[in-house]
Amino acid sequence: MSDTADAMPDAKPAPSQEKQALGNGEVVSSKTDAPALKRGAVEGADGEELSGAKRQARREPAAAASGGPAAGGCSGNDAPPSSSAAASSPAHIPLAAAFSEDQGCRHTMEDVCVCVLDARPEPPNQACRLSYFGVFDGHGGSTCASFAAQHLHAHVLRCGLLSKGLQAADAKVDAKACKACIVEGFKAADQTLLKECAAKSWQDGACAVAVWVLQNLVLVANVGDAKCILARMPETAGGAAAAQIMLQPKAIVLTKEHTALLERQRIEKAGGTVINGRLAGRVQISRSFGDTAFKKLGCSSTPDVTAFPLTTRDTFLLLGCDGFWGVFGAQEAVDAASKLLAEGKDAKSITNRLLNMAIREKRCADNCTVLLVKFG
Repeated sequence: MSDTADAMPDAKPAPSQEKQALGNGEVVSSKTDAPALKRGAVEGADGEELSGAKRQARREPAAAASGGPAAGGCSGNDAPPSSSAAASSPAHIPLAAAFSEDQGCRHTMEDVCVCVLDARPEPPNQACRLSYFGVFDGHGGSTCASFAAQHLHAHVLRCGLLSKGLQAADAKVDAKACKACIVEGFKAADQTLLKECAAKSWQDGACAVAVWVLQNLVLVANVGDAKCILARMPETAGGAAAAQIMLQPKAIVLTKEHTALLERQRIEKAGGTVINGRLAGRVQISRSFGDTAFKKLGCSSTPDVTAFPLTTRDTFLLLGCDGFWGVFGAQEAVDAASKLLAEGKDAKSITNRLLNMAIREKRCADNCTVLLVKFG
């Protein structure tokens, strides 16, 4: 496996659309209320469909031999697909993002990534910065992961993320209102998904971690065991002595793991049981999208949501599935990414290297996905 990725095909949007690079060479509209998916097309209840990525015949000039992890980069402009350009505003801390994924030893790839730097609805009627990122980790299949990745953001918008969370007079963000909209959006998306599951006999499910950046407020939500880690620089007293200290960012876990063992009380109150640390003796996770068979047994789609304002001390976020976090500790991953940043690597190169370490060096056998959101 190489540290650079196989190239992805160009999807050709209309010339009038503002474009954004998603994956190596894949271009999607950055102003849409439907998230851009790395892979998988699932027709939703409303009839909308978002096509999945196709493989390119050509490679990027910097790409190495075959066997590299699939990777994607996001930019807010028409940046070349070989780089992950930053989206910025004079009043906002700039963002850049990229992801990489690998099937591992599994027979199928069930992870789906979302990477949208301009996630305002089309046409954009709000003069604000809204970005959206997510990792959806499917189990038992990829249909629920693809569906949730495609429709979650739209449901959160319909629940009022912009209309209720952004005060029009001064463009200030109401964190409490935003968190409530995200919770309602998760539940609404899952209700829509469960109808699809009933109609199409889908039996799989998906854990998820999603991030919204509204102005300079970061909102992180998760169900299941997908995680998000913040790298934040420690505070210093300043002065010449402090300037000579080689400071390293600290890892802060922003998500809460939802397992049947940790949520036994809630599950039993809902009428379910926990046997041998598993919900109904069958699954470890206790919150997810889909999983129709377990919804009446205590499985929930209500996320935990964390919100914080961006500061200059915040370096980056790392989002990943349980396959990635199963072989990487939080501080270990932050240290590895920080070292690569210090070497001048861009976001895509960093995620490629992290994935290479997880699969080749740490022997991750599961589907493995990591997404980096870089600040500044």
